[in-house]
Amino acid sequence: MRVLIFTSSGGTAHDAAAEALRDWLRQWDPGGEVGIEQVLENASGPYRGGVAFYNWIQKYAPWIHQAYWCLMEFEDLIKPGTLLFGRRYVANLLRQFKPDLIISTHPHTNRGHFAFAKRVLGPQLRCLTCCTELAGGFGFSRNWISSSADAIWVQTPEVASELRRRRYPAERIALLGPLLYPAYHRPAPATQQPGSGPEAPTGPSDGGDNPSKNQDLPLLVLGAGANGANNHCRLLETLRPFAGRLAVVALTGRRQAALEQVQAWAAAHPALAVEALGFQGPEQMVALYRRAWAMVARPGARTATEALLLGCPLIFNTFGTTMPQEWLARRYFRSRGLGRSIDRPEQLATLVAAWLDQPERYDDWRRLYQHHLLISDPPSLGRLLLGR
Repeated sequence: MRVLIFTSSGGTAHDAAAEALRDWLRQWDPGGEVGIEQVLENASGPYRGGVAFYNWIQKYAPWIHQAYWCLMEFEDLIKPGTLLFGRRYVANLLRQFKPDLIISTHPHTNRGHFAFAKRVLGPQLRCLTCCTELAGGFGFSRNWISSSADAIWVQTPEVASELRRRRYPAERIALLGPLLYPAYHRPAPATQQPGSGPEAPTGPSDGGDNPSKNQDLPLLVLGAGANGANNHCRLLETLRPFAGRLAVVALTGRRQAALEQVQAWAAAHPALAVEALGFQGPEQMVALYRRAWAMVARPGARTATEALLLGCPLIFNTFGTTMPQEWLARRYFRSRGLGRSIDRPEQLATLVAAWLDQPERYDDWRRLYQHHLLISDPPSLGRLLLGR
């Protein structure tokens, strides 16, 4: 079977979803062919510029996205059943690859793209949307919904309800949970206990004078998307009073400058155990989630989904306001009593102090995560994708 996955690098979730799908499809159909296409960036300059602008907003000015997101919601009104830009590129791609199935992991790569693809290759072409959101309401893009989609696969009942509310046919909604990289779906080692243990990835220690001792401390992970957007140094300053009581791993994505900045901070403040890590693969991230006492991250869909699948407590970093699509994860977490967020560095210190001084409060919060773990069904997803 030939499968073409449409994605875009606007944010982290969409490319990661596409790569995870590719890994699973190669297991399910070893003789098939899977291609991943960043169709917005590759097809045309205007779309490429829009993606770059989105990523700039995410790094430096999340508040701008309040207006930008609303503007993009009306994109479909000016491209009914077709593409605004890059039609020749996409048509050539389709004719060369000749997919049996197209999967879209991004709201702006299905509405218009599916209808155009079926005109190029014929109505027998199957098209499926992989919706990575956790909840509906404000922030859920109308562009996820395409009448040309043969099915929309969703992760949560809330998203299924949102699709029905928007009059998408109920019989074409597949509620099958998340499908992350295969490593996320493997059982934890018997010796590894959530929130502690030596299995976290380690590199050269950037802080603290006894790395082996630091592994016994609660581990707070400061997250970042692949683009490395972060407030790590501001947060680390507030964590200095917890030297000897807390260890920190700061993720910096693929930005070398961000990695060097955290390393320099750690070298200047050796009392606090800080380790700076660049981009981590699935195996390393799974180990971090299972080792983490808690993680601080933007309320993006991908990190939220990974944490809910593995039971890792999340503290949402909402510095610079919450972007519309980030409200979806916050809404999902809040409805289950899981929501914790900070919009100023000192609020993180307050939370950490409360949980270190009153561990029973932290234990109650962590148990709540275990109660609300996301359930995944890879075999049913395989049958849906392969049409078997």
